Amino acid sequence: MTTREALLASVDAAREEIIALCQALVRVPSINTGVMPTGNETPAAEIVRDKLAAEGIAAEILESAPNRGNVIARLSGSAGVPRLLYLSHTDVVPVEDEAAWTYPPFGAEIHDGRIYGRGSNDMKNTVAAEAMALILLKRAGVPLRGELIFAAGADEESGGEWGFAWLAKHHPDKLRADFGINEGGGALVHADDGRLAYLVNTGEKGRLEIVITVKGRGYHASQPWRADNAVYKSQEVVRRIATYEPERHVDPILIGPLAALYGVSEPITAENVDRIAAELDERNPNWGSSLKAMTRMTLVASMINAGVKSNSVAESCTITCDVRTLPHQDEGYVHDQLSRLLAGLDGVSFIINYTAVPSASPYDGPGAAFAERVGAATRAALGRDDLAFVPGLTVGFTDSRLVRHLCPVIYGFLPSHPDADPSKGGAHNINESTDIASLLLSTKMLVALAYDTLAEQ
Repeated sequence: MTTREALLASVDAAREEIIALCQALVRVPSINTGVMPTGNETPAAEIVRDKLAAEGIAAEILESAPNRGNVIARLSGSAGVPRLLYLSHTDVVPVEDEAAWTYPPFGAEIHDGRIYGRGSNDMKNTVAAEAMALILLKRAGVPLRGELIFAAGADEESGGEWGFAWLAKHHPDKLRADFGINEGGGALVHADDGRLAYLVNTGEKGRLEIVITVKGRGYHASQPWRADNAVYKSQEVVRRIATYEPERHVDPILIGPLAALYGVSEPITAENVDRIAAELDERNPNWGSSLKAMTRMTLVASMINAGVKSNSVAESCTITCDVRTLPHQDEGYVHDQLSRLLAGLDGVSFIINYTAVPSASPYDGPGAAFAERVGAATRAALGRDDLAFVPGLTVGFTDSRLVRHLCPVIYGFLPSHPDADPSKGGAHNINESTDIASLLLSTKMLVALAYDTLAEQ
């Protein structure tokens, strides 16, 4: 029977093949503008399907709309349980100015141990790693008890309506699983005591857009005193947003282990979290900022629009806000917060538009054993026993929220290599890239995790 060590060695042997698959995917301009028709994910899905088919792994492409392909494949076992889901997406955000890039954004060129190109970091590197994990398990002839499911979806960058939301609605049985891995975690924390710790993100904040409308009364700008200027009225709304104080919420399961890594000796509470975050910020701005983001809802005015012509006083002004909610904060909570914030203001109303609802999986209870396997697989992949693993929270959104009702324990976790420079990843940025060492490490972790979770023992 193939050992876990032999599987890990097979990743090193397939190094160039893994890199080539990632490059091939990056070269597909599957750009998602958010306005249909867009995405063009089917060509990327076809690359994966054909690669798997060449190894005797059946894969299917399910199009939610023309050229918006979602690709699903599986390795079945003798018992069919447990089921492990590897999630990813093939769409990428647009390139604003190609001239600003050092290397062609869809060239997938390799420089200094990194693959450059749009989507190389978010997240065609993971698509390649997950697909190759299936291939290497199949090549090794590993006898499985459970089932390994691979699913690379469309449309994640615009909320997932044409991707996993569509798949979950129309093909739920193809995604149903016990455990899952997706993007959103795997960052390294260099602890005060010298330890290295990985963040295993158990959930994600929600993302909402709040549109606040301030109504006034317009008039000719030559006689502004006869108007009720909506721009001036909006000043109080902006002031209240800027001074909004959200409720502090400290989840001990989430915050406790992280605080220990940061060298915080006292228990963190809602009352002292701001002071501790400020102290951490002086030592490491990333630590302080992360602690703040994980313990409160954020509300920020990001756009403002008023008037139709410069010689007319504006009779209406809209203020658009970005809101990120904690997993337990639903739409009713947000509505109550905004109603209190804007109370007493005449002519002011708001609407709530959801991009992503918050969600989380347990890190204790049913998730504890899986979290242990994730840690063990990563230690094996790196050949190190001195790694710690703590729960984290993704402050952006991922497709995990769309499948948690089908896969209750799904974590954001693809480990970055300890020697990698995280500042060079640049997801969504100019010169986006992925380091090859992390690409191979992720592939190793995925084959080890599948082996530990699903193989006949």
